[in-house]
Amino acid sequence: MKKSKTQKKQRNEQKNFWIMGLIFGTILFLFGYLGGTAWKGYKEGIIDQQKEQMLLTVQSMGFNLRLTIQEYMADLEGLCQTEKRYDMISQTENWEILDDYTATHAPYVWDVVLEDKDGTIIRSSKGGQIISTSTQMELSETISLSQSKMENGNSYLVVQNQKRDGRSLAIILDEEVYYQNLISGIRLGTNGYALVKDSKGVIMMHPDRKQWGIETISGRQELYPGVDLKSLENMLDSQLRGEEDILEYYSYWWTSPDLERVKKISAYTPVQMGKDFLVVSAVMDYDDIYVPIVSGIYKMILICIGFLGSVLLLGIYLYRIVAQSKKDKAEILYLQELNRILQEMHQSEETIAHQQRLQIMGTMTGGIAHEFNNLLTPIMGYADLLLMELPEDSEAYEEAVEIYEASAKAKELIQQISSLSRKNMETAFKNITAAQMLRRAFKMVRSVCPANVAFEEQLKLEGQCMLGNETQLNQVILNICVNAIHAIGRKEDGRVWITGEVVEQGELERWELSSIPDTWKHYMKLAISDNGCGMTREVMDQIFNPFFTTKENGKGTGLGLALVEQIIHSHKGYIFVESTVGVGSTFYLYFPVNEQKVQEEEIHGPDGEELRLLVADDNAKVLKLLERNFAKLGVSADFCMNFEEAGKLLKEKKYDAMAAEQAIQGRSAVDFFMAIQGRYPELIKIVMADYITRELAEAKDRKVIDEYIDKPVSDAAILGAVKRGRAGRRM
Repeated sequence: MKKSKTQKKQRNEQKNFWIMGLIFGTILFLFGYLGGTAWKGYKEGIIDQQKEQMLLTVQSMGFNLRLTIQEYMADLEGLCQTEKRYDMISQTENWEILDDYTATHAPYVWDVVLEDKDGTIIRSSKGGQIISTSTQMELSETISLSQSKMENGNSYLVVQNQKRDGRSLAIILDEEVYYQNLISGIRLGTNGYALVKDSKGVIMMHPDRKQWGIETISGRQELYPGVDLKSLENMLDSQLRGEEDILEYYSYWWTSPDLERVKKISAYTPVQMGKDFLVVSAVMDYDDIYVPIVSGIYKMILICIGFLGSVLLLGIYLYRIVAQSKKDKAEILYLQELNRILQEMHQSEETIAHQQRLQIMGTMTGGIAHEFNNLLTPIMGYADLLLMELPEDSEAYEEAVEIYEASAKAKELIQQISSLSRKNMETAFKNITAAQMLRRAFKMVRSVCPANVAFEEQLKLEGQCMLGNETQLNQVILNICVNAIHAIGRKEDGRVWITGEVVEQGELERWELSSIPDTWKHYMKLAISDNGCGMTREVMDQIFNPFFTTKENGKGTGLGLALVEQIIHSHKGYIFVESTVGVGSTFYLYFPVNEQKVQEEEIHGPDGEELRLLVADDNAKVLKLLERNFAKLGVSADFCMNFEEAGKLLKEKKYDAMAAEQAIQGRSAVDFFMAIQGRYPELIKIVMADYITRELAEAKDRKVIDEYIDKPVSDAAILGAVKRGRAGRRM
């Protein structure tokens, strides 16, 4: 019976809990609905009221501006009549009338200028000369209004009357004084201001003096490159149609050094000026309107606080009865989820920072490679000339050999750095000599090996080739070797060794693959081993997953081996790993062997054929060197430093081939060749590139260009490219 009472009590408690929960939920729903409706109506009412006040403000400003201009138009007509009556009196007395008017109407009137029909100043008390005019409009048949800049650098409004005899009389108004006294004092919120434009969108008055006289969109884009003015363009279209409206849009506070993009409210109205009109607008930060709204909400909260207090106490009571048993579990789950989110955010930040560093490195090395190639071209070229002219048994010949070999090593080093740091990686595969490619990659590995790590290699790949992308393959070797160095750490006798050999297709069977294609009979096998800390089976199963890393926070992104696996699969290869904790790890890489061998490039010109060559490069030293070398070889060649000159030469003479630098004065050689392709279909087109980009590879595939060669260039490289281009066209 006691048990029955306990069960009945528990059922009553559960029933009471659900009833109270329903009541509490209903109260919250009603409060939220009514409160949300009241908030929305209150907010919209305040915003509409503020918009109406802004529109009244700009209407008042426009009215005052129109009256001011009309006043000076009337004064100008009076001065012109005065001048006519005084034509028979001395000119000096007439000048005193103009000087008196300037003095009595200061500070707004800066000067009154009388000009002859050819623009010569007849009379000016300040002697100011107009140097530029940003906007001009016709107020009547004889009177115009313009915004001009004087010799002192300040902007002025010029109300000018053009007389029938060709002379003109102008009242020059100090625009700065007018803006400071009558417009700049109008404040709207924390950052708001008023401004004036003409009917073409040219800014006449603005808190930022740099913007006086510039076009609203294009002028600001020149001052602040990269700003988003799409929303502002839509509002400007409405203003230039002479409409009166209040719009919300996104723009910037131009007077703030941070140039933060914010939501604004702008009220504007046209001010008719004769045949034309001006636009007067007031701008306010949308967030400033919330200040009175929040103040009103505080009062509403104080009224409702008693009711909410009782409801809150009831909710707390129910929460303590029902949720106490689940509180600890909920907190643990919450903390686990929060920790997971923070870890993901941290990893994302590290990934972004890492990619940014790679982009910066790619940009820098691209520029460095370009400059070094321009320096190495004359060094290698002139050293080659010395070797041909000097006797082999002379001391100068040995010195020339040293110069040439040193510059060749520098060229190779620049190519290695470029291949590992390009921001636009070449995607086209080509036939690669395996041993040569691997030795270049090993040089980079040795450069990053610390003193406690020995690097060894044993390759049996002489004469073997593969189809691939050298940049991506270098990245594979470097990533795996860097991971091996990290696994060794500070171990004193650290060792990384690489072996390479060609194996039969059957060796892949040891890895128990589901299927092995029979397209390739032989594979190039690379084994990269280290004596580091090794890996467990659990770690080995995850090392190719993106963002998985065993390194400390901040020291790894978890993307290296994931990228390695992707690159190897794109080369139709395989990657496997064996590891023992405390002993070390070995990565096995298999790449298909290409049976086609790399042919040695012929450096001589076309046999028995007279070749006319055109070379375009913006480096005069490179052109001078090539000119001498082609002259010695008996090759007829012309040289130019830009594409405009190249276009003229192509019209005047017939050429068999043209070699052009990848980019000259901001213009792309690919674009130039595409433009002339239809006019000169027989022309062999060659691009001399600092590094091979996706654009070049695609241009060659589409037959826009015939060949591309790496810089620094030589006469032999260009002639070899011509021969390959001709051979490619015959195929």
